Amino acid sequence: MENEVTSYFTLRTNTENLAQLLRMCFLKRNISPTTTMVCWNAHGSIGIILNVDGSSIGNPGISGFGGLIRNSDGAWVHGFAENIGFSNIFHAELLAVYHGLVLAWELNIKDLWCYSDSKTAIKLLSDHVNEWHQYAAIIYNIKDLFTRNWRVRLMHTLRKGNTCADFLAKFGARNPEVYTPIAVPPDGMNLLLLADASGTLFSR
Repeated sequence: MENEVTSYFTLRTNTENLAQLLRMCFLKRNISPTTTMVCWNAHGSIGIILNVDGSSIGNPGISGFGGLIRNSDGAWVHGFAENIGFSNIFHAELLAVYHGLVLAWELNIKDLWCYSDSKTAIKLLSDHVNEWHQYAAIIYNIKDLFTRNWRVRLMHTLRKGNTCADFLAKFGARNPEVYTPIAVPPDGMNLLLLADASGTLFSR
C-alpha cells in the first residue's frame, strides 16, 4: 500500500464493496427465474437523480442521514450527510428527503427524480398531512419544496438500488459532525458509484 495510512473502517468498506461487486459479476450466470434483480435506476432520464436514505444504530439510537445527486449517467454532482443524535429511522428518512431537496434547489436543478427506499416516508409525503403527526413540521416543509417552480418526482426504490445513499446515511450516523455538504465522494464509495453507473444488477 506504499506506506499509505488508512483507517480500519475505510479498508473494511473497500474490501466488502469489492467482494460484493465481484460476487454480482458471477451471480448473473446463475439467476433463477424467481430472483428479483435490482440496479440503480437512472430512469433513462435527462433529469438529475437524487438518492436519499436514513440510518439508525438501534432504532431508536444514534441516527443520521445522507444522500447524493448524480446525473443520468451516474456521474457525481454533490452529496451530503449529517448526524442527528439519538432519534429513529423514520425521522432520519424524512430529514434525508428534506435536505436532499434543499441541496438540489440550491444547485438550481429544475428537473429531479428523488428516490427513497422508505415506503412509509413516501406514503406520508404523498397523503394529506396529519397536523398532529410527530413530524408534521418536517412534512409540511418538504411539501412546500414540492410546490416550487421545478419538477420533482418522489419515487420508491429497493434497498439494493440505493446503496450509495445507504453508505452516506451510515457515514452520517457514525460521523459526529452536523450537516456536511460533500463535494467529493468519500473514501470507500468509488466502487459503489462505478457499480451504479455501469448498471450492475444485485439480487434482492
